[in-house]
Amino acid sequence: MQPTSAPDRPTGTGLRLPSRLEGLREARVDVVGVGSVEGGEIARFLLDSGFTRVVGHDLNPGLDELARAHRLAHAGLTAEEAREHLGRLLSGLFELHLGEDYLGGVESSQLVIPTQAWFLHPRNQPLQRLRDHGAPFYSLIQAYLDLSRGPVIGVTGSHGKSTTSTLVARGLRAVRPVVWLAGNDRHNHQALEEVARDAEGIGCLVLEISNRQLLQMHRAPAVACLTNITPNHLDEHGGMEQYVACKRRIFELPGCRVLVRNGDDPVSRGLGPAPQGVRELVAAVEEQRLQGADGCFEEGGWAVVRVAGVNRPVLDLSRLRLQGEHNRANLRAALAVAAGMDGVSPTQLEAVAAAMAEQRSLPHRVQLVWQGDGVDYYDDLSSTTPQSTVVAVRTVRRPVVLICGGDDKGIPFEPLAELAGREVRHLVLLPGAGSEGIRQAVRRAGHEERLHSADSLEEAVAVARELARPGEAVLLSPACPGFFTAHYGAGGYRRALRGRPTSPRPRRRPA
Repeated sequence: MQPTSAPDRPTGTGLRLPSRLEGLREARVDVVGVGSVEGGEIARFLLDSGFTRVVGHDLNPGLDELARAHRLAHAGLTAEEAREHLGRLLSGLFELHLGEDYLGGVESSQLVIPTQAWFLHPRNQPLQRLRDHGAPFYSLIQAYLDLSRGPVIGVTGSHGKSTTSTLVARGLRAVRPVVWLAGNDRHNHQALEEVARDAEGIGCLVLEISNRQLLQMHRAPAVACLTNITPNHLDEHGGMEQYVACKRRIFELPGCRVLVRNGDDPVSRGLGPAPQGVRELVAAVEEQRLQGADGCFEEGGWAVVRVAGVNRPVLDLSRLRLQGEHNRANLRAALAVAAGMDGVSPTQLEAVAAAMAEQRSLPHRVQLVWQGDGVDYYDDLSSTTPQSTVVAVRTVRRPVVLICGGDDKGIPFEPLAELAGREVRHLVLLPGAGSEGIRQAVRRAGHEERLHSADSLEEAVAVARELARPGEAVLLSPACPGFFTAHYGAGGYRRALRGRPTSPRPRRRPA
């Protein structure tokens, strides 16, 4: 156990507590994964709310490793904010258990608050046993839902949820005084304390919600958006049927009043009708896919929103900064969410759409980060399935040298292998079980000569640079999970590009 100083005991903080936490200020509350985004946010909230026996647990073996992991996890904070955040944790925790002492004393906890992926790690079997025996568990995502008194929009889906959530928040800021964007993405600035102080319900909360967070929820957001459902996390859920059932929770749990679904996605369309009392809107390319419902579609190069059966063109799509058909789908979903919200009038939708149109690519999502010798370098670290990497390749719209690989989710790699020799001119694979799956799929497709190997991200960048020709692109898009954990230990993609004859800032927008 790492030593900590006596915890602060603030009084009169003005922070409302979820009912689940009432009466526990003097109780032992264990936060598992305290260096993560979720663990750090809920621990900070507990300390600032006057909890005196908050116990932290983290797999990192020491304080230096914890500090580095904390900084990487809190990408939405400045370096100064991250240091202050970690300092507050270390000075306020009642106990801190790291490395070999991980989960020390957790059996004495009166409430366990783990991160969303806790059930995937073998060392968390003691937590599973506690839960099986009825020990109380709680989560950050449930705290957001329990505390919010204003509108809550939840966005989930296999792909596009980060961008759709960001578009929703950006658009609503054009017509509402306070909008928070929080939840799953580590680049978001978490806002639990702000929500807890909003007793009047002035703020609007937009949550990006993962499949793992859906499993922790006991109630739904008032407005639920399902961007799409494609095979993902099948190893966690035991198959596609269970994965689909998990995604359905966003509108089947109590509290949902509005559902937005993707009319172009056959799985989303096949989920059956929304529960009684839930208003349904649809986002699709063509109006006929709305099947008479309100929502958003495209016509004549414009995004058109239908409200109360009346069609209203709201955005010339040539103004949209985001590139790719997948981002048009994200925009349609975001506009359908705005159309389904109370307090957003039809006449305000043009202002909402204009604000959305200004959004640029999010970090690690087909993001142009470097240029040199006529080659564009894209960062698409967030694509952890072959389907999303295929979308990224097509969004770049030029021949690609692809850096990919990682762990294996049990998803077939044939769609990616089909691009080898066409859009993908070469693949540079880093080690991992998923990388071997890609290798075998590309071999079966008859393009083994397109395969190259590297042992580190820096080596992969060097190989890709040698292979790329002027007018082409180098795209980092893993197509597998685990790439960040395995290959960012010595620094990120941009650091690997340093020292190359390239420019760190894009000089032009690619054609």
